Amino acid sequence: MKKICLILACVFSMLAPACANQFVNLTPLPKQMTVGEGQFRFSKSYTVGAALLPDSLQAEAVRFMDVIQETTGCKGKLSKSKKADIRMTVDKSIAYEGYRLSVTKKNVNISASSARGFFYAFQTLKKIMPANVMAELSVVDAQKVLPWFKTTKRPEIPCVEIDDEPRFWYRGFMLDCGRHFFTVDEIKHILDGLAIYKFNYFHWHLTEDQGWRFEVKKYPRLTTVGSVAPDCRMTDMKKGHYWLGKPYGPYFYTQEQCREIVDYARNLHIEVIPEIDMPGHIMAALAAYPEFSCNPEGEHKVQTFQGGVWSDVLNVGDPKAVQFARDVLTEVMDVFPGQYVHIGGDECPTSAWEGNAMCQEHLANLVKEGKVKDLGQDSKHRFRPLQSYFITQMYDHIKARGRKMILWNESVTAAGADLDLIKSTGATIFCWNPCQQGAAIAASLGLDAVISEWGPGCYYINRKQHDGEGEPVAAGNGGKNDQLPAVYAYKPVPDKVTNPEWKKHYVGVQATFWTEHVSDIKYCDYLAFPRLLAVAEAAWSPEEKKNFEDFRTRFTADTVLFDLTGRLYGKHFIAK
Repeated sequence: MKKICLILACVFSMLAPACANQFVNLTPLPKQMTVGEGQFRFSKSYTVGAALLPDSLQAEAVRFMDVIQETTGCKGKLSKSKKADIRMTVDKSIAYEGYRLSVTKKNVNISASSARGFFYAFQTLKKIMPANVMAELSVVDAQKVLPWFKTTKRPEIPCVEIDDEPRFWYRGFMLDCGRHFFTVDEIKHILDGLAIYKFNYFHWHLTEDQGWRFEVKKYPRLTTVGSVAPDCRMTDMKKGHYWLGKPYGPYFYTQEQCREIVDYARNLHIEVIPEIDMPGHIMAALAAYPEFSCNPEGEHKVQTFQGGVWSDVLNVGDPKAVQFARDVLTEVMDVFPGQYVHIGGDECPTSAWEGNAMCQEHLANLVKEGKVKDLGQDSKHRFRPLQSYFITQMYDHIKARGRKMILWNESVTAAGADLDLIKSTGATIFCWNPCQQGAAIAASLGLDAVISEWGPGCYYINRKQHDGEGEPVAAGNGGKNDQLPAVYAYKPVPDKVTNPEWKKHYVGVQATFWTEHVSDIKYCDYLAFPRLLAVAEAAWSPEEKKNFEDFRTRFTADTVLFDLTGRLYGKHFIAK
């Protein structure tokens, strides 16, 4: 009852008589916003001045009008008139993802330089309207979910002046589908949530030791064998961990399903980044094709335990195994048209290479030819340059298709890594642990860095979000470093980073969600919300505008939206 009363108070505050300090619920905070008095009220029929604009811009207007009609019954029409109710103007001086928005009692004016800018402007309009609009539910349908939900008879937008653009060009969310599989509809549910908060990249972790989820037509056993684990540890929010007690799978995405996800994301202006982890975390592939391992005659299986690092890795000294990796990436690039391909490169032990004759010979030849650094026979890291060289081989293949490479930070932080080789790839480095050390090394090499902190102020939002009694099982202990205030307070670009040449390479942030302890979408939502909103604000809003208590008020108001869209969420820091 206390929760319901709280939400009612938030809703009623939005419906209160207009005043200069009326509450405008917008997350992430815009670059600049001035709240005026009154509201723009939709009429049953209204016009949008986009008829003379390019088709791509008209499409954004049409999508907005469709939502307004579905949720309010008001019908929009494209118009050529400069006196339309909602006016769209192309302004090439505005940043690519930026927009300007002016809402008065008489009309709405939107300016942007791109379809994406107009999309974010319309997202803002929907976000500052009653929550059923962003939820894409009519008032009647919203009341079926929340019987107390009410809004004004005529839909309204508060009067505001907004000048907005994102702080970072990369604003991402990663979902691990290797350990636990999520359906196409569940992925779409996640994408819808990302679009609300202006994320623009979905990093899709498709392969793991525990399962291969991407259909590769040249290697069918990757899915007939690699997508099936002999058992699987599941996690129930109430019961905790339990073992399934039977095979888990076959679970994988066909290439057509992947294309469906790509198209769905594209309409939300989200680019899908596929990750095919190599040369480590590849046990599922080697269970299907053991000939590409360092010990073809040994036992190879899809791993059942959800965590851990395993020594069964790709034989990078075997030209056939290297070609296998290229072949896989070829089909990945055929399906995913975005500019980025993530090949992992994290947590790869070298012990299998050390005991393999092909890898020993390969390393000796590379050192002799001056292609990798010689760390010396006594170095315990002397085989690490093989991974760096393998990365350059995959880079050459990716580059030939006009794409760019992404790597985890071990590619530059692992002892023995050949930094000159990694620098030559121009890869973007995703930094998790040691996050800031990885970012500093990347920046010093002239490589872009995306911050996805594993440590204090954790952006690993799959971790337990609180240490209170009765909290569901998850990674971590739910201490302060994993809680919402720490996530919100974390600075992705530390104050000590003052070198402008380095600073420009801190290009984005990412919320990361591993699924060792999560096996269903409801639990995924529960751990992600509201911490996902904190990462969104770090990604979009100016650092100096951030204020936790203000954020807390806004995310509390957003619990109405969470409820309407069927999302579980953490309630630990709801405003009192």
